[in-house]
Amino acid sequence: MRSRALFVVNPQAGRLQPGAIATVQAILAQRYDLTTIDCRVIPAERLPKLIADQAPSYECVLALGGDGTISVVASGLVHTGIPLGVLPGGSTNHFARLIGMPGALDAAAHALIRPTRVRYLDTGQVNNRVLIYLGGIGIDALIVRDAPQRVKKVLAWLGYIPPGIRHLQSASWQLTITVDGQQFHSRARTALVANGGFLVHPRFRVGQGICPDDGLLDLCLYAPENLWHWFTLVCWMMLGKIHRSRYVRQFRGREITVVAHPPAPVEVDGDFIGFQPLSVRVCPHSLAVLVPASTQ
Repeated sequence: MRSRALFVVNPQAGRLQPGAIATVQAILAQRYDLTTIDCRVIPAERLPKLIADQAPSYECVLALGGDGTISVVASGLVHTGIPLGVLPGGSTNHFARLIGMPGALDAAAHALIRPTRVRYLDTGQVNNRVLIYLGGIGIDALIVRDAPQRVKKVLAWLGYIPPGIRHLQSASWQLTITVDGQQFHSRARTALVANGGFLVHPRFRVGQGICPDDGLLDLCLYAPENLWHWFTLVCWMMLGKIHRSRYVRQFRGREITVVAHPPAPVEVDGDFIGFQPLSVRVCPHSLAVLVPASTQ
């Protein structure tokens, strides 16, 4: 049976090729009657409210873009129960991978016209937006800020390597951290608040036992002191055992705040949002997502 779907598209996302959007629309039209919203004509700060207002008239919302786009769209859908379908169009597409969507855009579109089921995931509330996958304060935010869009469009996640190498030796920050009301201090080069557990590939884990529907957030502190320490840390990550690194500490809780001294850059789901504290509160099972019926 055909369904009415709101289709939110970011044509400037990641590695979208000419004609890709039209191809996806043609595939989706086999199952859905689409009403399209082009992100280029709607300011990002207005998009969540627009989606929240319009989504109740549709059976689902389908979003084509990278993690940042998906996060903004999700901001308008939390606590509504209206399912979100994800079409990977970004440089890394962490969230699409997390929920088991195919990596190829046309394959993901075909997955959404085949049998699907609804899965309920946690989100994090960050100021006036939603965190669906990962937020960070420190070097990772510098890398996100400085990765050129034109390079990412060609090289995808490899576009993050040049700024990554450039910032590996950036100074560490003194952090004041609060996890569920318990405060402590630590020094680190970056701190990640994670709802999803990997970078680039599911094998490259950012921490241990991170789960997107356990009602908890994970805080991972990275404190390598030199390039050799970074090398060993990355090796453990590539082995899927980053918790074995002596330069990583992990905490878990429902509400996490990280304040850096001096102020450090912050990113949420791949979007640089400035220099400010990173404060995230978990919203358990608050986002309904469409996943292939065959996924676990």
